[in-house]
Amino acid sequence: MYFIGAKPKANECDYLFVALKDTTLVGVYKKKEPSAFLFDTKGNSILADSSEFFLLPFWVVKNRTKVVPTDKSILALLDAFYEETLQADEMHPQEETMKKYLRYQTETTLANRHIALLFDNYQALITETSAKGKKPPNSIAIPLVQKLGDECKALYNSIPVIVCIYIGEALQTAEMTEEARKHFKMSLELYPNSIPLQIYNYRYEQDPVKKNEQLLELKKKYPKHWMVKGL
Repeated sequence: MYFIGAKPKANECDYLFVALKDTTLVGVYKKKEPSAFLFDTKGNSILADSSEFFLLPFWVVKNRTKVVPTDKSILALLDAFYEETLQADEMHPQEETMKKYLRYQTETTLANRHIALLFDNYQALITETSAKGKKPPNSIAIPLVQKLGDECKALYNSIPVIVCIYIGEALQTAEMTEEARKHFKMSLELYPNSIPLQIYNYRYEQDPVKKNEQLLELKKKYPKHWMVKGL
């Protein structure tokens, strides 16, 4: 990745072009406040989307990635992340899982790296905004995580449970209450044993009697789970 300016020194440029090693333009960085990245998110040479965060456009990786439906390595990793963090009593991803995942950031020969990129971009967006005490922008977070779900569906004919949860959380953050309620309910039908989905379904339950019953059941079945402890 290169930053190219109109002047020899980058700090003297008002704008820096963001390009790949083969000089393919992917965006522009505007340095003056409020600083922002302008991205070509569709690969059509149009800088149509802006963000204060750097998120490598999806097409950059997918166009250079082997898309292999029979290779389910990235799917297995997403499931491992889910089991070791969201489903487990404590949020502690295994070192081996992290090592396998980090390979997708550097090894260009791995199949289906575009799935890893979308997952990585969403994680980075959530982490960076949280560090600044902000909510992720809905205009970026929702399309990004929905694209992740769409690509998983197209490749594997299923959406991993961790992605289902992220989609629901993005809708929740955007205060799209009814959409989030429907999404979590539908996701729970697909993954009835998911503790996080059971918790979100409880939170959105509108019947007071059912809501109380669900709470008692959660505390009885999963008393040590980190999300249940917060109820």
